[in-house]
Formats: sequence, structure tokens, C-alpha cells
Amino acid sequence: MPESKGISDSSSLKISLPMIIQAVGFIGALVYGYGQLNTRIQFLEVESQRTASYIKEMKDAQDDPIPSDVRQDIILEFILEDIEELKENL
Repeated sequence: MPESKGISDSSSLKISLPMIIQAVGFIGALVYGYGQLNTRIQFLEVESQRTASYIKEMKDAQDDPIPSDVRQDIILEFILEDIEELKENL
């Protein structure tokens, strides 16, 4: 059985250059992918907040009177007043 040596000052490790290049490339790709994923998640969070506030504004404005309805109501009031005057004159 071969005798195992402990780690010492004379210990060495042999790694091939292509293996180091692949490891660095893989780690770089992981970091880049994480950055892209994080950016997209932040974008979606901001968009969802913006959409939620827009929906809230629309919901709050849902029961507000429409300007054209207000004008029509005023015109109808004048017409009803004219009809009442005409009825009185008959």
C-alpha cells in the first residue's frame, strides 16, 4: 500500500491549463447569468409596482363623473326648467 503524504511545503498540485480556462469560463458564465437574472427580477418588481399603482388610480377614478356626463346633466336641467316654464304658461 502506498504511503500517503500529508500537506507540506514541498506539496504540489498539477492542474492543466485547459482545465483552469474552463473553470474560469464557467464561473464567469455563472456570475454573468446571475447578474442578468437579478436585473430582470428587479425590472419585473418595478413594473409590477408601477402597474399596481396604475390599477389603483384607475379604480379610484372609476366612480368619478365624466366631464361629458356633467355637461349633459346641466343641459338636461335647463331643458327640464324650460319644460316646467312651458307647462306653467299653458
